[in-house]
Amino acid sequence: MSRFLARAILLAILAALVACSESAPQRKKRRSVDRMVFRDAPEENAYEQIPLPPQRVRVQGRSHTATVGNVAGAPVFQMPVPVCQPRKDQPSRSLGPTTDGQLQDGCHIPSQGPGYIAVSPNAFGTDNTVALLEMAAAQVNRQFQGVPAIVIGAISADGGGFLKPHKSHQSGRDVDIAYMRTTRGQPKRFELTDVSNLDAERTWAFLEALLSTGEVGWVFMDYEIQAILYEALLDNGWTEQALAPIFQYPAGATVPRGVIRHATGHADHFHVRFRCPEGDKPDCID
Repeated sequence: MSRFLARAILLAILAALVACSESAPQRKKRRSVDRMVFRDAPEENAYEQIPLPPQRVRVQGRSHTATVGNVAGAPVFQMPVPVCQPRKDQPSRSLGPTTDGQLQDGCHIPSQGPGYIAVSPNAFGTDNTVALLEMAAAQVNRQFQGVPAIVIGAISADGGGFLKPHKSHQSGRDVDIAYMRTTRGQPKRFELTDVSNLDAERTWAFLEALLSTGEVGWVFMDYEIQAILYEALLDNGWTEQALAPIFQYPAGATVPRGVIRHATGHADHFHVRFRCPEGDKPDCID
């Protein structure tokens, strides 16, 4: 083959490659968010500037009031208005129900922060969802030194909508979270948990921080793990009366009672569903 012919063939190949690259569809660049701040708090270390939620969630009674999920009462902890950074054109909006909804201008939780790591690429939530998760993880991080970070899984896809294999997770208000465990090392995924390795104290501290805000609608958790948490709380001074509005256990896995309900497939993680943000109603459906 002559040098001239070889050069002509090479130029033709290069031209074809350039044409293919120009005609190929461009991959959508995923928007990421660096941090969450608050409207009335400094940008730096915002979660250190707000008061911790109370250390115990109580139910309505003669001498005290509180709110737990769908239990009546005023919230005992009011979080400042969250702002997702870098600033977006407008706040997030959760539209429709969690099983047939959308998420507009969702906030992408950072892959790691004080007390947590986020391991799913589908980690878009409402501004409120992301702020609540970061707040609760930061509180646990302040309470328990030198422990593994909490593993946060799927929230919603960018824009919301159907997210395989989930039935919900469509509108930025559903979150999968690994149980905190007593085993050493930093987990990077969900792992089966039982009485031998559940860190009941840390798991409850995280749940309690969320419940104390009054923003939690439901928690879906394996019934046997409910039992472990429930008995641990009784050992630490809680009463059956105080826990009744919170836990389905010990009434039975099919009894419609409590904010924390049994759901199959939740022996390695629990599922938190947040209420609709006030500004998203009535387009958002609890």
